[in-house]
Amino acid sequence: MVTTTYTHDNLRQRNYALGSLLHGIENALFFFVILYFSGAVNGLFFTDLNDLERDFPMARLMWYPIYGIVLLLGFRCLPQLVRVAIFTPILIFCVLVCGVSMLWSIDPGITTRRSIALLMTTLFGLVLAARYDWNGLVQRLALVFGVLAAFSLLHGIIDPTRAIHNEINIGSWRGPWTEKNYLGSQMTRGLVIMMCAFAMKPSRWWVWIPLGVLCFGLVILSTSKTALLACLAAIGLFVVLRIFRRFPVLRIPVAYLFLAGTTTLIGLMLVAPDMMLELIGKDRTLTGRTDIWDALIRSIKEKPYFGYGYGVYWMDQLGPSYYVRLQLQWGIPTAHNGWIETWLSVGALGVALFALHFIWTFILAFQRIWRGGSETYFALLVVIVFFVFSLSESSILQQNDLSWVIFVAVSAKLFSFEKPYWRNKPRENYFTQQVWSAVRRD
Repeated sequence: MVTTTYTHDNLRQRNYALGSLLHGIENALFFFVILYFSGAVNGLFFTDLNDLERDFPMARLMWYPIYGIVLLLGFRCLPQLVRVAIFTPILIFCVLVCGVSMLWSIDPGITTRRSIALLMTTLFGLVLAARYDWNGLVQRLALVFGVLAAFSLLHGIIDPTRAIHNEINIGSWRGPWTEKNYLGSQMTRGLVIMMCAFAMKPSRWWVWIPLGVLCFGLVILSTSKTALLACLAAIGLFVVLRIFRRFPVLRIPVAYLFLAGTTTLIGLMLVAPDMMLELIGKDRTLTGRTDIWDALIRSIKEKPYFGYGYGVYWMDQLGPSYYVRLQLQWGIPTAHNGWIETWLSVGALGVALFALHFIWTFILAFQRIWRGGSETYFALLVVIVFFVFSLSESSILQQNDLSWVIFVAVSAKLFSFEKPYWRNKPRENYFTQQVWSAVRRD
């Protein structure tokens, strides 16, 4: 009897040790894949800053093992993954439209390759949504962005000739990325995630608050105006949500103040746009972006319904983008607007489908203010920040892009009605009515 008990105890200990080892390996793989999707590794090792158009075959080959890891991680949580995918049919259809666009693409080979990359990128977002609850997802993203922020700071100190612009945008930090706006947008997302991690785990304030301050400081060093405005808007919205949820008696005055401030800001932009843009160091062209958009509208009119095919508009130097580049006299790499980029790729069909999905996602995130837990901050802020950057970056339906991964993960959780995350009470179904005292504790 003693021997049997001893054997069972040993077996249980070995199984526990093996389970802990596999869990640790899984977390390490998730960390590595999230980090790789941030673009920092490619920007650091597979980019020639003197020739940004130079092709590095190894950079493309490196994505194959990443996709293999994504498939492996997806197989690990296959039942949950299938459930999450079933709940997001519009998103899946958007991705399928990008793949089907190979039928009318001006370069079917590139469209096929990039559509597969988009599929794997979207799949990774769904895997994150399926594998982790709200807190697990936020804490892991916060860890990755914390590492990126710390590395960007050290990189700027140790290797300023690489990490800081010294030809154009002199003095602006870019970190391990190729351009200052990339650092600004990534650190804005980092700040949002640090605030959300703090809301979910206030006991770790000594980690998340300093890292959030570091992210904000890097946004300032990047001199990206869009990122700075997004940061200030995110901080303001976080404070409003905090007051709205913790102090129910202040909900009405806070809502009125927020509405009044937003209305005043919009009114000033309409009445005195030059003055408002000058305050942030911009002009009416938004650093030439409106000129790009005006030129691209002509291309959209040529193929308005289905576009030129996913991911091919800018590839051929003598293709449809030639006249836009010729007109503006510089090698424009993207549309600098996610909605226009999507229209060029898959036409009005793709834009309409994604617009429907995005509006629905925003409504589900907004409803969490009353029904959700601490995850409300994360869901709402991620959706709003994604929209803000989609107006100046080609971030919608983008392959190998971390911002798209995060948006997909949040959207999938909202559509599958993921349980709220409450710090101080048992988990409840999303549709369970929450008592006021629980809201105040949050």
